[in-house]
Amino acid sequence: MTEHTSWLYRLDPRVKLGFALFAIIGLILTNRLAILITILVLTHLILLIGCISLRQILRLWQGLILVVVIIMILQPILVPGTGPTLWQIGPIRITQAGLINGLGYAIRLAASAFALAVPLTSTPMHTLVRGLEKLGLPYTISMVIGLALSYFGMIGAAYISISEAQQARGLDLSQRGAIKRARAAIPTLIAVIIASLRLADSLALGLAARGFGMSQSRTSYRDIHMTGVDWLVLIGIVAGFAIVLVANLWPL
Repeated sequence: MTEHTSWLYRLDPRVKLGFALFAIIGLILTNRLAILITILVLTHLILLIGCISLRQILRLWQGLILVVVIIMILQPILVPGTGPTLWQIGPIRITQAGLINGLGYAIRLAASAFALAVPLTSTPMHTLVRGLEKLGLPYTISMVIGLALSYFGMIGAAYISISEAQQARGLDLSQRGAIKRARAAIPTLIAVIIASLRLADSLALGLAARGFGMSQSRTSYRDIHMTGVDWLVLIGIVAGFAIVLVANLWPL
């Protein structure tokens, strides 16, 4: 079964955007690790059942893992919280509450990223733009959002390829110390910025050549419509969101 025949690909983009929105709101509202982990696992299951390849999921984890680890380390140090001290050296105090909060924020970030990945990895850009327009956004804003989301991954891939090319030419990124490593990465960032500016210029020329923004009348070759399956999935999403709210209010 290819992605074009999977149920996730065929869903209306508004349903998938609704899932991402409700999932992120639920992640913000709850503080319980069990609920946070459940949402994170659910996003993975949806992506896998929807025929999103494991390589794509691992690639997303590769981009998130550094930020997740930094949050898990810094949160208990900067905001130790109340409760008994597990470990202390000088002014640095680590508590159980601080560790749990750090883990919770890290899971929130990862689950939010994977919730957004559900509509982004399973929806063509023109369909996503049409879905945003159907939700009430102006066409130009919908187009800008769609282009930004579609080219975000391209810029990330450009950073990886440029970094690997410069390391093959002798650039050393294994220096110790955050400041030295940041300085060593400056040539790569400059090259990525230049490549991004060139990409933006070519994109602007391409849109201008196609008359983007010159006419307000537009037609869609294949418009999107909510089907019975879409409504059932949307009802299930709202019901799941309600369960999260009730479970968060339920006493431990």
